[in-house]
Order: sequence, then C-alpha cells, then structure tokens
Amino acid sequence: MKIKMKVKHAVLILIGILLFIPLITFVIGPQTHLYIAKKQAEYGHPAAKEKLLRSLESRTISDSQKWTIIRDFMLAYPAGSRFDVYIGPLFSEFSHRPGIFTWEEKLPYLNMYVKKGPIDDDFASAATLLAAYYESIGHNGKARDILQQAIKRTAGSDNPWVAQELQSQQVRMAIKAANYSAAEQLLQDMSQNSDPENDDLQAAISLMKAEYKVHQGDVQDALKEVTNALTQYEAKQKEEESDGVPVVYEQLLSMKKHIKNAVSKQGNMKNTVKGRIVYSNGAPVANAGVFLRANEDASRSISGDERYQQITDADGYFEFQGVLPGSYQVTLGLDFDQIDGWTWPVDMDEWIDVGKKKTTTYNITLQKLIEIKSPVNQQKVTDPYIHFAWEKVEGADYYQLSLGADMDSGSVSTVFKSYITDNQINVPVEEVYNHPLGVIFPGDDPSTVSPKSLLAFTNTNNRFSWSVEAYRADGELITRSNGYRLDEDTIGSLPFFYVKKRNMTKADHLLLDKKLNKALAAYKSNYEKNPNDIHSLRMIVRLINAQSDEHLPESAKGIPYLEAYSEKTNAPDAIFRLVIYYYEKRQWDAFHNWFDRYAAAVDGHLEGYDQGIYASALMKQGKINEASERFHQVMELDKSHGFVGSWLAVELYGGKTFDHVLHIAKEYPERPFADENRDWFYMVQALQEESETDPHYRQELKNVLDLYFQNKDEQLSHWLKTSDKPAMKEFVKAVREVR
Repeated sequence: MKIKMKVKHAVLILIGILLFIPLITFVIGPQTHLYIAKKQAEYGHPAAKEKLLRSLESRTISDSQKWTIIRDFMLAYPAGSRFDVYIGPLFSEFSHRPGIFTWEEKLPYLNMYVKKGPIDDDFASAATLLAAYYESIGHNGKARDILQQAIKRTAGSDNPWVAQELQSQQVRMAIKAANYSAAEQLLQDMSQNSDPENDDLQAAISLMKAEYKVHQGDVQDALKEVTNALTQYEAKQKEEESDGVPVVYEQLLSMKKHIKNAVSKQGNMKNTVKGRIVYSNGAPVANAGVFLRANEDASRSISGDERYQQITDADGYFEFQGVLPGSYQVTLGLDFDQIDGWTWPVDMDEWIDVGKKKTTTYNITLQKLIEIKSPVNQQKVTDPYIHFAWEKVEGADYYQLSLGADMDSGSVSTVFKSYITDNQINVPVEEVYNHPLGVIFPGDDPSTVSPKSLLAFTNTNNRFSWSVEAYRADGELITRSNGYRLDEDTIGSLPFFYVKKRNMTKADHLLLDKKLNKALAAYKSNYEKNPNDIHSLRMIVRLINAQSDEHLPESAKGIPYLEAYSEKTNAPDAIFRLVIYYYEKRQWDAFHNWFDRYAAAVDGHLEGYDQGIYASALMKQGKINEASERFHQVMELDKSHGFVGSWLAVELYGGKTFDHVLHIAKEYPERPFADENRDWFYMVQALQEESETDPHYRQELKNVLDLYFQNKDEQLSHWLKTSDKPAMKEFVKAVREVR
C-alpha cells in the first residue's frame, strides 16, 4: 500500500515537528518536571528539593507558579505554623508533610517573595518569617528594613490586613528590643490611620499597648488598658449580635487574667527568662522557636500571636524580657532536620515559676533517642515470656516501659512497668494480657465501644508496639525511644510485635463482631464452667465496666468479679480500681485493705496521685493531722499540685492562719490540665478579705468544710444556695472538685 503526499504538506509537517521540539523543551518539559517535583515533595522524596529549586530558577516557569512553590514548600505549613514540629510538656504537634529546605536555601526566595510577590496573607508571612530570621542572628536593622519595605509595597493594596499585620510585627519587634518610645509611636500611627469601626483592629492595638506597658513595668496601666478594651469590645459585639468568640477577644481575656494573676503573686513585675538550647553533644540548636506560655495557655496549640516568642540565635541562646510573675511552660518549634533522631525529654509537670528572682535561667538539652533491640520489626511472640531489651543509657537509674496497640483509628499507649533497673526484662505473657488499655469509644455514640480496646493485648490478630524511657533516681527524665526518626540513619528497628501465645475464643469473636451482650454471656458461661479461666474473668470485668452507666468507675454488679480477678492475678490496675471504688463509697476498711494490697503490688512505688487519694481518704475520715502530713508529701511527688486545694482546706479546718495557708498556695500553685485552672492563692486571699468584717467567719468555714468531709451533701448544698459569702462559696465549690 502506497501513500501519496504533496511536497507542501510534507514541509508543513516538518515545520510542525520543529515547532513542537521547543514546545517540549521549554514548556511541556518544565511543567512536567515541576509536576513530578511537587508529587515527590508531598511524599518526602529526596530528589524533590533539587527539582523544585531548578523550577524556581527556570525562565519557562511563570511567576505565579514560583510563588506557589514558595508558598507551599518554604512558607509555613500547616497554615499558621512556622515550624514542622511543636514540642511542649502538655502537647506536641507536627506537620504531616516534612519541610525539605534549609534556611540558607529559603532565604533568597523569601526575599524574592517580599520584593516581588503578590500582596496577600502569604506575603505577610514571608516578611514576618524573614524579619524573625534576621532578628535571631542579631541583624535587627535588616529585620526592621524587611518589614518597612514590605509595608511600602502594601500601599494601594485592597487587602488592608496585610499592612496591619506587618505594622503589628514592627510593634512587637520594638517591644522585644525594649524600644518603648518607638512602640508607642508605631501604635499611635496605627490608631490614627486605622478604621475606628474596625473593632478587631482597635482591640488588637489595645492589646499591644498593654504589652509594652507590661514590659515597662506599668502593670496597673496595662490592666486598665485591657479592661477598657474588653468593655468596649463587648459592647460593640453585643450591638452587632456577633456569633462565635473572636480570637482577639480571647487574647484580651487571657491578658487580663494573666496580669491579675501576676499582681496576686506579689513578685517582681519585670522579669527575665533566658537560656540555651543544645544537643547532648554540645552543638547549639540555632533558629529554633521558643515559646514561653503562661499556665492558662500552656495546653493550647501555638498561634501566631504568642505573647512571648523568640527564635534562638546561631549559638542557641534565647531571652525573654518583661515577663510577668507566674507559672510558665516552654514549647519548642523545630524543623524535622533539627529533631530527627533526637528528643526533648520534658515531663508534663515541668514548670518555670517566674517572679521569685528577677532572672530565671532555663536551659534545654536535646538527647539522642534510645535504640530498641527486642521485640522489633513485627516479631511474633509465641513463648510464655516476652524479652524486652534496649540500649543502656548513661546515668539512668531506672527505666519505664510502655505498651501500645493499634486501634480502629490510630493507636493508644499506656505505662506498663516502671522502676526497671536493667536495660532488659523478661515479662510473663500473662502480665501483658492483664494490662488494660481503657475503654475507647471511636465514635460519638457511647454505646459503640471499641472491641479492640477491651481485648487489648489478648487480641492475637492485633499489632502492638512498645517504648521505653530512662530516668534518674530523682525522677528526672533523661531520654526515650519514641520520637522522630526520618531517614535511614535514624530509623532503627521498628517497635512492633504480635503476641500469638493464646488462641482466640468464640466469646472473643463475638466481641470483635460487636455483639457485646452475647460475648459477656459467653465469657460468664466459660468462667462458671472453669473458675481458673482467667481470660474469661478478665473480659467479664472489662465488659461490665464498659457497659456501666454509673458515675463510679465500677458498677456494683461488677465488683465481685473485679475482686476475684484481683485476687487471682494481683494486677495493680485492677486493684487500684477497687481502691477508687471503696474510696468513692467511703467504705474505709475495704479502702485501706485494697490500698495496702495495691502498695505491695507496685513494690511500694506509689505515685503522687496514689498518695493524694490516700491523703484525701484520711481527710474525709477526720484524721486531719495525718492528712496534713501526707498532703505535704504529695506536693513533693506530684508536680501538678492537683491536691493542693484539699491540703488548704485541711489547714484552714485545723485553725492555721490565712498567712500560713497563703504561703502554701503560693509555694505549690495548682498546674492546669486542659482548660482547668484554679487559682488557690487568689481564692484564699478573697477568704481573708471577706473574713475581716465577720468575727465568726472562721467557725462557719470550719463547719462548712466539716459538712464536706463527712459527705453531708444535702446540708452542704443548702448552705451553698443560701450563703451570703461569695468567696467562701467559691472556695468550697473548688474544694469539692478536687479529685
């Protein structure tokens, strides 16, 4: 078969081919290259960095595409974050997409974005990030220039927020540099040039005014500024009938509370907190974020408007000035390459108490992660014992072992054994079976309990994990095995294993099929036939507990099973559940019996919470002197000081002076958990003031506390409804909430 073609057609085809070659070379090729680079970056592929940098230098990639690369891979992600990882005592957060560029690689492109990029929210982020970097390396003039140039570029922009945000950063930088006159002038300019009807902006300006007044030591003026701003803001919001709680309003409330708490502490009003962050090999951690957070904010996620925030300099140093007295925690912001293979061994109850002296030094050392040895890499355990082993840690006096399990969505881990003196231990499989994971409800419906959480480590089909922590004799955490391991050099062995020692029963399968009632009936039948069937007894206890509607941790119908299970296994978790049950029931003989057995089961290693429950039991039995001594011991063990309210009640009941009780409240402030934050010092101060006009005040307080100690709820509730003493009512209500 022949095909005839005219010459002119052949010429046209040839021209088309020649035109298509540069199209592939200069348009389609680079676009394909960019698409592949983005996909690789999403999955952390090492080749992505080079390809993205090549795209940024390419003349065939449009400016808008370059801005997108800078936004997506060099600016903050997730939105609002500056670092890949945030680590603090109460929480940690991380980006699911690791950063791939170093600061040196980012700098020219962030500069390019500030000079030529679109005026949008990311423009403000780029300028702020760049200014913060130069400030951290001591180039304060360069940092100010960056912000000033960026503000000039916003002239005529239809997005006024960008300029306002940059101006706010100028103010914060001036405050940080103790240039209060400059901060005041900048705020005055912002006020004059801003829309007076913009309630959020006016509130933000007032907040910054209060900030620099605090730094100057004018605490009362700062409190007045915040209080007035709150009054005006609330009035405006009421007029407009706004829904939701604006961020700036929460910040004003937080600032007011922060200042009032600081004033009540009666310490130095202008304090410095400084320190250095290094690796255990002595190398400094440069360009790390450091956030000093007051107790009312410590459990919340990091925001862009943190009151005290710094970036470490080239030698790892940071310093906060003008810090109000109070309790604080530090949260670190780190890039993945800074934390890969390392950990910050911080305890959740680690606090910095500011105000007792003008300068507080708080140094941080990142430690190498512990390497684990066995069981690892999906090992299937079929022996009667599980051999846990890990590398020895220099200076460690004991170790703590935790076990975890995969759940329907995610995983859960709990402490299994503490005070292990060697870097290995053989654990009977039965002990692992006895270890509970708690009752987990994967959905909103409380009836949809997770069968996996109830079976816990007896589920032969589930995958388990483990981790270890090293401690000094005084309880100081040295390092741990869990942490960020991101490349081949740090990934090590994987801490996953299966336990295949037992066979799943028909009752187990009924439970996995979510037929809870049938499963419970089957377990009961098995146990009746064989009283030595520990697994069935264990599952009866867990199922009854999961289905209980009572407020008590155990339902009464489950107690005979729980006692039998505790007798047969001596499992500490089960025994302590009985301790709590009889404590709530105020059956003191049974309480003391099971508490003694619990102490023996844990070899006398009672934690602060355990001791706090015991001291509370003494208090409720009227053993005031014994309770007082035990509460004092608890404060040294439990850094959260969760039982300090009960101790104060005991001291007041025993006739101690308000000054004595105030000293305790100041020395042992209760640390918040989540949004809880009881200021006992403030409450006792209010009691003292309220008592000044009533000669019978202390006797009434003692009588009311006696009602609480003796569990006379009806009479106590009547008093709370009819009393005309608000400070006493607030204190008693707070004491009732102590657990």
